[in-house]
Amino acid sequence: MPPKLTKISQYNVGEKELQAFLGPLESSIIEIIWNSGKPLTVRGVYEKLKRRKKIAYTTVMTTMDRLYEKGLLDRRVEKGRGGVLYIYWTKFEKHSFKKSAVQEVLNSLVENFGEIVASYLVERISSEEKEINNLKEKLEKALRRKGG
Repeated sequence: MPPKLTKISQYNVGEKELQAFLGPLESSIIEIIWNSGKPLTVRGVYEKLKRRKKIAYTTVMTTMDRLYEKGLLDRRVEKGRGGVLYIYWTKFEKHSFKKSAVQEVLNSLVENFGEIVASYLVERISSEEKEINNLKEKLEKALRRKGG
């Protein structure tokens, strides 16, 4: 079973993709680790980030530690030439993170504005026949699972 996403504490309406849930630096760090396909040290992430913009090593280190504290990154400690190395990897695959984050936001909206959210979603997808059929299939599957 995949790890449970920690609570999403913010949703930025004006932002796209990961930046809707995370800050710009956090998003960049997560993307770098996903794109690497392997665990990375703070130095490894820093080297990739500094090609794009001027940034301090300690800023990257602190941000990666915060992502670890939020439960989005995991890490192990190894001894290296210069002392202790923290090696980080993401706890979620990209699709799993996005899906969980969207579910968190939608659950909050439904809990707070249930009928309005449901009406809007039906309105939003009702203009596309393909989307209607897709939704119908998903509803039918959900009903079968519940025995209804």
